[in-house]
Amino acid sequence: MARLGAQTVQHLRVAVADPDVRARYWSHIKTGRGDECWLWTGAISGKGHGRFHIADERRPQPDGSVRRRTFVVIAHRFGYAALHGVDALLDVPLLAHRCDNPLCQNPRCWRESNHRHNGQEWARRRDTVRGALADTRGARGRARAVRDAARDGAEISEAVLAGLRPVHVQQIELFPDERITARENPALL
Repeated sequence: MARLGAQTVQHLRVAVADPDVRARYWSHIKTGRGDECWLWTGAISGKGHGRFHIADERRPQPDGSVRRRTFVVIAHRFGYAALHGVDALLDVPLLAHRCDNPLCQNPRCWRESNHRHNGQEWARRRDTVRGALADTRGARGRARAVRDAARDGAEISEAVLAGLRPVHVQQIELFPDERITARENPALL
């Protein structure tokens, strides 16, 4: 995981302990069943992950203006820290998604990983028929479409289907990867 700066860690410790910040985090999540992805409906990063504002500082400048510095973390990292503690998050090299859905906030879909293993998993699943990693819009485009559908109360499956390669829409998997079950990767459904 990208190492968090000391100030960000300090603000994260305060944020996960604050019931109002935790409530604000949960207000951006559309939950579902325990075996489904819980979708982030707030801001999105360039790679399609949820972005969560945890704090800001306002510092007066010599010219009389005020400089604002914001502190933002990836949303599922905040969720992990709220559930397991900030120190536990800092010990995890990379927090990945079993579901390949960067918007997912369901702790059942998260897994501790490292960059090498996560890259190997990505390479193994990137061409999975109807898989999230094969979306023609890329991670951010897919995330925006799914987030917007979740926000609007629209059919999320339509937003997912809109990014499929035409050849994948009607294709039947002849040899499904038995190592990846629907429970481990709901995006395959």
